[in-house]
Amino acid sequence: MARKYPFSMWVYNDISEFTPDEVDLWVECGMTIPLTPAINPGGDVSLLIPFLNRAEQLGVKMIGNVWGLGYGDLLRMGEEAYEKRLGEVLAVIGGHPALYGLCVGDEPDSAEQMDATKRCIAIQKRMAPHLTPYINYTGNTVSFTKEQRCGYDLKDWMKYVAEETGSKEFCFDIYDQTINDGEGKSGFMKTVRDMVEAADYAGCEAWGCLLSSAHHVFHVQSEVDLLWQINAAATMGLKGVLWFRFYDRASVIEYCGSPIDEFGNKTEAYYGMMRAQRRFNNHYGEIFMRLRHKKTYEVKSDRGVFPEFRPGDHELIKAIEPNDETMVSFFEDEDGTEYMVLFHTVTKYYGVVNVRFDDTKCDLYRVTNNGADESRCRNHDGEDEGSTILPASIAMYKIVRK
Repeated sequence: MARKYPFSMWVYNDISEFTPDEVDLWVECGMTIPLTPAINPGGDVSLLIPFLNRAEQLGVKMIGNVWGLGYGDLLRMGEEAYEKRLGEVLAVIGGHPALYGLCVGDEPDSAEQMDATKRCIAIQKRMAPHLTPYINYTGNTVSFTKEQRCGYDLKDWMKYVAEETGSKEFCFDIYDQTINDGEGKSGFMKTVRDMVEAADYAGCEAWGCLLSSAHHVFHVQSEVDLLWQINAAATMGLKGVLWFRFYDRASVIEYCGSPIDEFGNKTEAYYGMMRAQRRFNNHYGEIFMRLRHKKTYEVKSDRGVFPEFRPGDHELIKAIEPNDETMVSFFEDEDGTEYMVLFHTVTKYYGVVNVRFDDTKCDLYRVTNNGADESRCRNHDGEDEGSTILPASIAMYKIVRK
């Protein structure tokens, strides 16, 4: 079965608040590797089994959120007690085919916590090598001092953790893209750029924990806003998206706009997220999971995050002519076939992009439906009308050398 693009979410509610039918809701919304509700102190891990059973029936996996397995627990209990607790959890659910991994924690921000995170991941991979530990770093990790990263630069820290533990996946949160009227998008792009470069250097895959709840300076997300976050993440090389968060809670009134409100109702964000996630996986998700990110450029942009795409930057693509701000990324599959993704970063207006390519050396195909539908493009010099791209949307092309 082709690997779908991972979509997940933080669920802070105790598992006692749900029945396994809730898994159907998550899958309907487009989640492919949802995080389980919390097993809090004193909770029974076996309560997860019906949820995992339902996930298996629906063809998805889950990340277990179980008390006693975080980096804070290791610091509190010590490694021996941590291993004992992990063994107890694994004895109950470790062999379940729908279990993707177990949560290690959220936002370590000191050398002690970063080191404990690495130790937790190493223990989990040693005791359950078939599982993928889930860790969510803070996006500020890119600006930590070397001392906060245990003496390592960012890239070397990620490589160190990968080599010491054998785990090849990490997540980080970044919410700048939702500040007020989009004024934080450049900061978002810089953080994603740096984390993707670190992941590539370490031989890992990076996920982004993105925002679906309004709070502080972060506004309520519309369907186009959610679409922008997904397409930006994939275009810049992230290999998964986990949302903060899925449920609003009556006890935390300064947060709002989540997919499910504090009364248990589906909000506008739910339906926007459902359409954005399911459409993405229907058309591009499986392809993105087969591709290796090579290079990202900006076109008609003054953000200064990625280099401007200029004639000569690509052997076959001679020019990209947008009528508004556009991002272009190049990818390659395991057979060496190259793909180009154009991301129209404007959220209010559609864009028109003309691509000039060397048709003596290649053919260019517009790709949808995960490659099942391919439309051969005419060179713009040969009167091709260009591609219309909806707000916050992408166009994917396959480059076939002659």
